Amino acid sequence: MKVVTFWHGGRLKNLNLLCLASWLEQGYEVDLYHLDTLENAPEGVNLKNAEQVLSRDLMAKLEPIANPARMPWQPIVSYSDLFRIKMLSMGLGIWMDTDMLLFKPIPVDAQKPFYAWDEPGCIGASIFYLPIDNLFLHDFLKVLNEPNLMPHWLGFKRRVLKPIMYKLRGKKYSPVDLGITIYGNDAFTRLVKKHDMTTAALPQQSFYYWLGKETLRFYEPSETLHLENLDNVYGFHVHRKGPADAKPQKGCLYDRMLAKHAHRLPKLAWVSP
Repeated sequence: MKVVTFWHGGRLKNLNLLCLASWLEQGYEVDLYHLDTLENAPEGVNLKNAEQVLSRDLMAKLEPIANPARMPWQPIVSYSDLFRIKMLSMGLGIWMDTDMLLFKPIPVDAQKPFYAWDEPGCIGASIFYLPIDNLFLHDFLKVLNEPNLMPHWLGFKRRVLKPIMYKLRGKKYSPVDLGITIYGNDAFTRLVKKHDMTTAALPQQSFYYWLGKETLRFYEPSETLHLENLDNVYGFHVHRKGPADAKPQKGCLYDRMLAKHAHRLPKLAWVSP
């Protein structure tokens, strides 16, 4: 099965290059979809036009109005969330975020859903797969028929309370102003539960062993737990990327993985800490 991901354009960061290299190392064919020119994809990655899956015109509908500080990253994040479900409906492969680092091959079956709990009560969106006949896909993609892309799965807070607050303050808003992850983790969690698919979710430790600030242990040389050697851990979503552009300290997990995959990486450019 192919691994599919998305990067808007420009230069991939060092951490993202490492993650792509880790997929190639496990023997996966990797399709990297993009909208603008990519400058430094690793050798062996297949570059493809994202508009073959989802029109870039949707970006305009994904711009925040009430929260302009979320520009320009919010439309890209939301486009990526929509893109992964659309590409699954086309049977193109399994989705992985560009910050998902793999330690070993993943036990995915093309006929079965594959994802994991991100945290208690929340389905992770960073690695996600559904067979093309799964009802989740059809249900989710109804949103593309909505003129303003307003989701039909929103909970009471985002569906009722937030719109009321915006209206009382006289502020216009777009769907993404109701929540950063309305097309991502929030949508995935609500629809997985709606379609009685929670039992298919792998344990959190499978890909989200450390959460929040704990993610920073990825960069700490004093960290004694070697995630890459644990049987029940297939990969790690590097959610906190603050120190990722600085050359890693010797011995940390980041440093070990860079050394392991050095033969697949282009020359990396580091910034001063």
